[in-house]
Amino acid sequence: MKGQDLAAPQVHWKNGLAIEHLWLFVPIFVLLWRAFNFPLPVLDFWWHLKMGEVIASTRAIPRVDLFSFTMTGHPFVVQNWLGELVLYWTYQLGGFPLLVFFFGLIGLFTFVLVYKLCLAATSKLRLAIFVALLAAVGTYSFSRPQTFSFLFFAIYYFVLTRYRERRSDVLWLLPALMALWVNIHGAFALGLGLVALYIVSESIRRLMDVSRTDALEFDEIRKLVLILFLCGAATLLNPETYKVYDYIRTVVSDPASQQYVMEWQPPAIKDIQSILIFYAPLLIGLFTFMYSRVKPDLTEIAIFFGFGLFGMTAIRNAGWFTITAYPIITRYLPLVDFDSLLPRRFHKTNRIVDWLNRPDREPRAYSHLNTVIACVALIALVGQSPWIKPALARTSLLDPQTPVGAANFIEQSELTGRIFHPQIYGDYLIWRLWPKQKSFFDGRVHLFDVEFVRQNIMLLHDSHWEDLLARWDIQYILLSKGRGDNTNLKVIEFARNSSRWKKLYEDDVSILFEKLW
Repeated sequence: MKGQDLAAPQVHWKNGLAIEHLWLFVPIFVLLWRAFNFPLPVLDFWWHLKMGEVIASTRAIPRVDLFSFTMTGHPFVVQNWLGELVLYWTYQLGGFPLLVFFFGLIGLFTFVLVYKLCLAATSKLRLAIFVALLAAVGTYSFSRPQTFSFLFFAIYYFVLTRYRERRSDVLWLLPALMALWVNIHGAFALGLGLVALYIVSESIRRLMDVSRTDALEFDEIRKLVLILFLCGAATLLNPETYKVYDYIRTVVSDPASQQYVMEWQPPAIKDIQSILIFYAPLLIGLFTFMYSRVKPDLTEIAIFFGFGLFGMTAIRNAGWFTITAYPIITRYLPLVDFDSLLPRRFHKTNRIVDWLNRPDREPRAYSHLNTVIACVALIALVGQSPWIKPALARTSLLDPQTPVGAANFIEQSELTGRIFHPQIYGDYLIWRLWPKQKSFFDGRVHLFDVEFVRQNIMLLHDSHWEDLLARWDIQYILLSKGRGDNTNLKVIEFARNSSRWKKLYEDDVSILFEKLW
């Protein structure tokens, strides 16, 4: 862009492995290390895996709820059907270790695209690596279909950024990707929004000064408009056709999710996850834009603040901001004059900044030590892989609070009566016990009305909780011991000492009671 040094840092390999090459792979190492250490979550994963199994075995997409006894037969849109099939096929191929590795690869591919944009945004290799490291630490990615959306969004962002900078033109790829995206996850709408944002901002830039060379020409903008139309048409290539938009509206505006689901709450400044994925890039970006010698153009401002405001609405929306913000920050951070901003007493900080901004040089000659370091890092990463770590550390790939033992007992005892359980258990029980057992409440919050969700949250706080459970003909209660609040623990203690309940199973995670009369 105008007034900026856009020469990407050159990394040469002809002299062998140098320290610069090791630094280049640090963000990737951090990203994969985090991915391999993230267990399969209790909530919002298992029912997707079971849905994939149902679709694969029946060769049909369900149109109503199959999994819960509280909402059986209620209309339910399976918009993620293709992503769920991919999850189930991956599981069939290699079990849980391959699933964890697969999600790690999806996260890696997403990050590499952001990393490449960071490297292309400045000639300062060390600074680009430093910003990419922040992006790796703040990556918002879990084992769920939403992870696919992060990859597709990153591809859209990469393609559009390269097109705007006139580095490459592969816009034809976007409609084809959209035909997949719309069948994998509902965040496909963000791809349309990103293309539209480029069209509007670049059109304004061109209209403001028709002679400028750093804005897209009208012919280039018209091509973007055509791509947006084709992408929009591609969104109709799904089982719901145009009704998929009504489904997205229903999920996004669901009052139960907005009120009671943590990830739908705005990022909290006291929460470490919110700081890493949202407030860190936001504050670093604001500082950079304020003190950079060259200011961002309209398109960059629209992307940064547009997705910044979007990320401010909910924790789950902050991931899109992370993807878009760091390449822009990388472009302008080298243009900040830290010498004039930092007092002399911060001379150590100044030296760090000088080291990050130091011009790149030809990598030093091949070093055996560098090779040893690289091999040690690779061995450490292999040791963290989902095949090796569980065997060495005797740990599980599942979240420690997953009720594996209780599910084993229920399955082996062939219990068929209705079970009351906390929401976090619903997804795993669907995976392990359906169709013999159906869930009371699970991660599909938008399926349940807000009054049901409110009553479920407050149920055990009511002194007449046994009478409330009787409405659902509950014969068993499965309660969490690890995540229970004082009220939950009081109910467990009451049931232990009550003649109306009999303990059937207990471990460190959960406890199961049977109703006697």
